Amino acid sequence: MKVKSFKYLLTSISVLILVYHLLNMFQFWPEIPERIAIHFTKGEPDNWGLKYFLLVIPLIGLFLWWLIGLLTKRPEKLNYINLTEKNREKQYTMAKKIMILMQNLFFIISILANESLLRYAAGMENGVFIFLSLFLLAVILISLFFNLIWAATLKE
Repeated sequence: MKVKSFKYLLTSISVLILVYHLLNMFQFWPEIPERIAIHFTKGEPDNWGLKYFLLVIPLIGLFLWWLIGLLTKRPEKLNYINLTEKNREKQYTMAKKIMILMQNLFFIISILANESLLRYAAGMENGVFIFLSLFLLAVILISLFFNLIWAATLKE
């Protein structure tokens, strides 16, 4: 898959998830108490904050999305294993794809984590969003290891 179509696909998915989350937030906002749980230890809330904290996490996610997007535009600034003149473009293309994947999955993870907080505050089931966040984090780690192994085994 080409870099542009890969970026378009993941960005579209990220935007759809953000829209879904914002619609839920506006729908449940009146039902959310002024103080909500914002941190949990062993499944029990141990830190509390204002419900406006639910607006902060998507903003942090957008900021990280933008920051990682800057790295995607300059793949030559990243560190590489086994970089040669012959495989430079291959490595840059792979790095762009990995950075686009990380950019969007980190954003999606932040939205899913926020959706989990929102649903907990509204008294709804939220376990699936925690599971999806952890699953996507594992996808990021696996893709990074795959990229390292791929780069180390390049013959050119």
